[in-house]
Formats: sequence, structure tokens, C-alpha cells
Amino acid sequence: MILCLASIHITLGILAVCGIVWLIVRLLKKHNKINSSNAGNVDQSVDSTDTPKTTAKPIVHEGNLVAGNKSYNINPKILPLLYFTDGQLKNIDSEVGEPSAISINFPVAEGQFQKLSYYPSYSGLTSEQRNGFLTWLTTDLSNVPDIGFAFLLLYCLERHILHDEYLEESLKIISKLQGQISNGSFDYYSSTSIGYIFFIHKRLDLLKYVDLNKCDIKLQILLSHKLSADQLISLATEVDFRNRYYIKEYPELFKKALIESLKREFGSEYFEYELSNIQKLKKEPHMFSNYSLRKGNNRPDLLMQDPLSDRKLCHDIYAELQKAHDQVKGFLEIKRAVEPKKDKSKKKIAKPKRINSKTGYPMSTDKQIKNATEQLKLTRKFLKNNQTNPYKSRNSQEKIEDWCWNNSAEKMDNADLEYKKGEWDKAEKLWLACVAINYRAANRLRIMYQKEHRFNDAVQIIDFAIDSPVLRKVNNDSYVTDFKKKLETAEQKSMKHENEDQSKLSEEDFEKLNSNSDYWFKKLNNITYSSITKK
Repeated sequence: MILCLASIHITLGILAVCGIVWLIVRLLKKHNKINSSNAGNVDQSVDSTDTPKTTAKPIVHEGNLVAGNKSYNINPKILPLLYFTDGQLKNIDSEVGEPSAISINFPVAEGQFQKLSYYPSYSGLTSEQRNGFLTWLTTDLSNVPDIGFAFLLLYCLERHILHDEYLEESLKIISKLQGQISNGSFDYYSSTSIGYIFFIHKRLDLLKYVDLNKCDIKLQILLSHKLSADQLISLATEVDFRNRYYIKEYPELFKKALIESLKREFGSEYFEYELSNIQKLKKEPHMFSNYSLRKGNNRPDLLMQDPLSDRKLCHDIYAELQKAHDQVKGFLEIKRAVEPKKDKSKKKIAKPKRINSKTGYPMSTDKQIKNATEQLKLTRKFLKNNQTNPYKSRNSQEKIEDWCWNNSAEKMDNADLEYKKGEWDKAEKLWLACVAINYRAANRLRIMYQKEHRFNDAVQIIDFAIDSPVLRKVNNDSYVTDFKKKLETAEQKSMKHENEDQSKLSEEDFEKLNSNSDYWFKKLNNITYSSITKK
């Protein structure tokens, strides 16, 4: 019995020892496995070929927009106004052709970017330009690194304004951009948007967000009932006030005289007025800058009244300028009478004009020549990359305008460059090659011819442009009206300077012009509208 119990105890002891040994071995194996794993994380040279690959952790972005694998914290006041063609924020189809629409799949890259071309589109930007644009949208827009960015944002706002959306938000942004940008084109297009809000959507309650001094002068006149001395002076040409000698030579004195006259008449430094009958004023079409919002896309032009078609207003402005003119004239006459006569031998020598020594024609400044050179490069790049308007929404009329521009843009910019370099003969040849399809070519020739005292040539070239079959097909009423006025003025100058006229365009020259005109007209008729958009 005792032996049996002893045997049992021995057996249990052996089992206990075995269990302890097994447990120790298990713990040692687990310890070695942990050490091996930690060593693999530290030593990157360990071969992990047999180690199963783990799924990478998703990137955590701090911003509210991820585009091209980069995170951006877009200004929350701007984000709802943007258009997206894909992703969770998608709110427009790519087929619409909205040039400002953002695709989050397009690549972005940090680095310096080139100046944006005319009529930019997000899809047409380089990776660096896209990054620059999206980075700019993260700011409060106080600084505009490239005016192309401002136009891209304006495209968004114009579409919202057209559809009566985000009017207050859009107006605040437009007003802020106007305060940062000094550019005639941006002033015009942004003023169109503001006019659309006030006159189409009848939201004059939002006028408090606008600085009218930053708007187009005609919009200022429509929305305000007073004009400053500076504004009156800027309207001198518009109201046909031609005697501008004192405005140019004595600007501060003229302004002071005008302010004094206004104080006497109106009791303040402002010219006060009432438009006689705003509903009967002539209306002018104003366009959005967003080229996808054309008539073919069911967008009506903004037909805005032209306040300068009010004859009484123009007459009154003219009268105020004339009063200031007479006052300055009288003051200077008295001043000259009481001052001792100056020695005529000590006359101030005028700074000589820059002359091209080879041609004898005047030259522009180096800065102007450099700007013209850059403009020509941009146009060539624009045409080479086929960055013309690709959208099917453009109607037949607009496709003709595109075709005319595509076939003349490079020559026009090249002519401007040659003109600034003093190579007027070269500029003339280039402009003559475009005159049948581009109104601006005829106008540039008119200016140059009149400077050369070729007054009859100026008349003939304007008359030729008005009768051009291609330009008649463009059917731009504003151009035709403007050119008829220019023709009338050119004819008056030609008659006045008949004895000193140095015109030299021959019948052979006009035969070439007519032949060139026929060529372009036939080419236009033989091209389908679909092929025009591919040009």
C-alpha cells in the first residue's frame, strides 16, 4: 500500500516537472519571437521576403480638400462656391465645360509656376499652377499672385450669379478682388457681374458691399447720383471734350478749379445729377468672362443702359469741364501778365523721343517692348497647345469669332511688337494681312497712318474693314457703330489736312486686300462649325 502511494507521488511529481518545463519552453519561444519582431523593425536590412505585406494605413489629411494626393484647407467661405467634376464634392458634370471646375484626380506639384495664359481653365493648368491656385484659395484672398487665379474664381462666381445663387457671398469676394487688382479687363467683367446682381436679380440691397470707385465708370454713373472731379475728368473723351490741353499740362490746377466750381454750384466737391429717363437710354450688351456661359448655353447678355447716351448728362458734364478750362486759362493769363518775362534762350529742352536709327520711326520704352515680346510668346504658346475654346456649347456666331481670332492673333501681337520696336513697315504688312478678319488691325493701321499724315489711307482702311464680308458675318453691332464713328472722324481729318496728305496705298495694294478678303471668306464658308472649334 505504501509502495503504491509512493509510486503515485513520484508519477505526479514527474508530470508536474514536465508541465513546468513545457511552460518554460513556451515562454522562451514567445520571448524570442517578440525580440525577432522588434529587431526586424529596427534593422531595415533584414530580409522580409517571406513576411506577408501589410496594407498601408490610410493617409490622414488635416484639410477639407484632397486633390492630387495633396491636402488643402480651403477657405470655408470659398469652398461652397467652387465647382468639382468628381469626388465627394462633385456638383457639376465635366461635359458642361466649366473652366473653373476642379478635378481632384488632376496632379498637383509644389514649385514656381509660369504666368497663366488668357482664358485659363483648371484642366489646362500645369501641376504647379494648380497647386498655386488651390493654395491661394486657402487664404483670405488679400494677395493675388496671378490675375489668372482671380479670373478662375470669377468664373465660379459668374455661374452662381447667373443662376441666382450665393449672390451676397459672390459680391463680397468680387469686391475684395477689385480692391486688389488694377486691370481694365477685370474691372469690366467684374462690373458685369455686379450689374447682373443689381439689374437682373434686383438686389440693390447688396450695394453696401461694393466700392463703386472700383467698378466700370458707366456702372458707377447708373448706381450713383454724384461724380467726383476725378471721375468727371476721366469722362472728358466720352463727352467729346476735346480741348484737353490744361488737363494734360496742368492736371492739379485743372482739378482744383473743377472742385471749386462744383462747390459753388452744388455745395460739395461732387457733381450731382439725375438721369432723365433711364428706361429709354440706349442699352449695351455686357458679357461674362466665363466663356462656357455663352448664348448657346442659354445665357442672355446683360443689356445694361448706357448712361452716356443721355444727352443732357453729357452736356452738363461737358459744361463743368469747360468752366474749369476757362478758369485755368484765365488764371494762367493773369499769372503770365504779372510775372517777369523769362529769357527765351533758356527754354526747357524737351526730352528727345527714342528713334529707331535704321527706320527713323519712333520706338517704345524697353519695358513696353519686353511686355509685347512676352505677350507674343504667350499667344504662340496658347495656339500651340490648342488652348482655344473647346466647348461645344458655343453657338455658330461665337465659333466664327473664335476662328477669326485663331487665324490672326499671332500676326496681331507680332505687329504690335514690331510697331513698338520702330519697325512700322513690318507692322503695317502684318496688320494688312489681318485687316479682313480682325477689326483691331484696321484700327491700329488707322492710328499709325494718321501719325504718318496718311489721312486718306486711314479713311480707306476703315472703310475696307466695315465692308469686309468676314467681319460682316461676325455681325458685331458695337464694332460697326464704333467704326462708322471712326470713319466719320477720319474723313474730317482727311479733308482738313488734304494739302499735307502723304497717303501711299495704291490700287494694287487694295487688289491684294480684296483678294485676301475673298480667300478668308471662301475658307470660312468651306469650314464646318465643328472644324472651326478644332482650329
